Amino acid sequence: MRAVGDASVDSGLPGGAALSAVVDAAVLRDEDEMPIARAAAIEQIGPPATMRALAVAGNFEMMNRLLDAIGVGPSPQMRDVGDAIGVPLPARWR
Repeated sequence: MRAVGDASVDSGLPGGAALSAVVDAAVLRDEDEMPIARAAAIEQIGPPATMRALAVAGNFEMMNRLLDAIGVGPSPQMRDVGDAIGVPLPARWR
């Protein structure tokens, strides 16, 4: 889980660094990085796996935005997870 918040940590997944890069580019809407990250992911894990990873990331991001829009935050028992993996929650959820 630490690899989610720290790119220097090996996730143990084949192509894990490429997956992280392409998902970050998608979520951050980084138009400069996306073609580079997408090409690296396709090279390392193939087109079908890259497409599935981006579909999962897109769906997850959509659900997060919907929940945030209606004021649903993380459950109390999950609030420390972000800190533990290096992705702290915004102050409004503390």
